[in-house]
Amino acid sequence: MCTSIVYENAVHDFFLARTMDFSIPLEGQPIYIPSGYSFYKKEESKGFESSYSFVGAGRLFQEYTFADGINEAGLGIASLYFADDAYYEENRAIEGLSLAPHDVVAFVLGTCQSVEDVKEKIRGINIVPEDHSVINGVLPLHWIVADKSGSSIVIEPVKEGLKIYDNPVGVMANSPRFPWHLTNLNQYAHLSNTSKQTGVYQKFIAKGNGAGSGALGLPGDYTSISRFVHLAFMNQYTEKVQSTEASIQTISRMLSAVYIPKGVKIKANGAIDYTQFTSFMDLSGATYYINFYETNRFNQLSLKDLAKNKEPKVFEVNQSMVVTSLV
Repeated sequence: MCTSIVYENAVHDFFLARTMDFSIPLEGQPIYIPSGYSFYKKEESKGFESSYSFVGAGRLFQEYTFADGINEAGLGIASLYFADDAYYEENRAIEGLSLAPHDVVAFVLGTCQSVEDVKEKIRGINIVPEDHSVINGVLPLHWIVADKSGSSIVIEPVKEGLKIYDNPVGVMANSPRFPWHLTNLNQYAHLSNTSKQTGVYQKFIAKGNGAGSGALGLPGDYTSISRFVHLAFMNQYTEKVQSTEASIQTISRMLSAVYIPKGVKIKANGAIDYTQFTSFMDLSGATYYINFYETNRFNQLSLKDLAKNKEPKVFEVNQSMVVTSLV
């Protein structure tokens, strides 16, 4: 489970951000990959070289695996769970790379510089069912992609084939499919950030409940459907700030509306789903931020500052709280 958002600030800088919600501890860390790095050197059918340096949240398994990230060209991507609808063909009629779902993020960040680039290149690969040790099975995923121009798409592997949708709302969650989420937004056309208008019932005047009453009916539960609607509302009405720092803070406040604390969402098997981290990609500044559940720290990595590194680098994150005493 995850929720993602594309935010445009007052000076037209764009950010891609996400919550990473999962019941299995992912133990993700910020990882930097330099340009020229070769993935799967000994497996030609799935090997590719990174033309662009990038940074994101991931782990080293057989190869570096990423949940999200941003590259030096200002392209960002996040993978989200797509359990009910993800479908991968074992053999597609395409000659070229055969990538596991968990390798799509690294491929996009390493080989593409824009959303248009992604649209072209993603159709030239096979996304095939390959197990991953995180769940001891195939990860059912779909992806939201955005670049520094603000262009955004959603990529979904379904039975009808690989679908690529332009994203007019800058929001994504989990199943159902993206077009269903957009259709469902029609049920909430009445929502606004203003007060509810006065209503008349015979001789009774209903005055509403004051400020905020325009949002009556906004869903607040933790289902994917409700998180999509809630964050679409937040993205529409939350203020547009100017600085990068204020933008990260503003996005963090929006994501808090769909943040899942431990214990409030328990799956049928008893596992606890919670927000393990939130990540923020400054697409205009090619900078990555990550905040973990255990701490209020925002950890920052600038690709400009990382350019001197010629090898992959895994960063240890300080999980302690930052508290300032006023006395």
